[in-house]
Amino acid sequence: MKNQQTLFSSFFSLLWFVSMFSAVWSGISHLPLMIRYGLVPSANWSPSVSHYYSSAALLFLGTYAFTIWRLQGHSTYCLTRCGLLRVVLLLGLAVTGLALIVHNMPNYSLFDGTYAAVKMLHLACALALLPLLIYRMFQGWKGGYGWLRPRENASGSCRPRRRSKGSF
Repeated sequence: MKNQQTLFSSFFSLLWFVSMFSAVWSGISHLPLMIRYGLVPSANWSPSVSHYYSSAALLFLGTYAFTIWRLQGHSTYCLTRCGLLRVVLLLGLAVTGLALIVHNMPNYSLFDGTYAAVKMLHLACALALLPLLIYRMFQGWKGGYGWLRPRENASGSCRPRRRSKGSF
């Protein structure tokens, strides 16, 4: 088994996991179901602050990862299909999350259909990310690549490989 060279350290992966877990847990904590079954400290506890902090950490880590990939790894690594879909969903979460933050400000508000559309898009992106992360977890156990994979040849092509007729 050959050792795969990675662009990001294990510490970065740990920070990403902790931030993602915290953002998901604090996002789910907004649901009344969590209070009903006692999964949050009390009904007076607001998960918004921890959700904002974890989301800010994810924005920072995502910006850092993009910068490192662009400056150091762009010539040797390219996004996988799963990685590209994750980037699109995370960008959707970031944009709709920022719109929801603006809605919470005293002088700004999103009205009626706009607010409902932003809220539902935020929820749809979050729910679409879960099966993708589970799929990625199983791919990792099989030895697949995560977000990035090495470019295959000297020309640096990132086109997906075509499968032969007899392979799955």
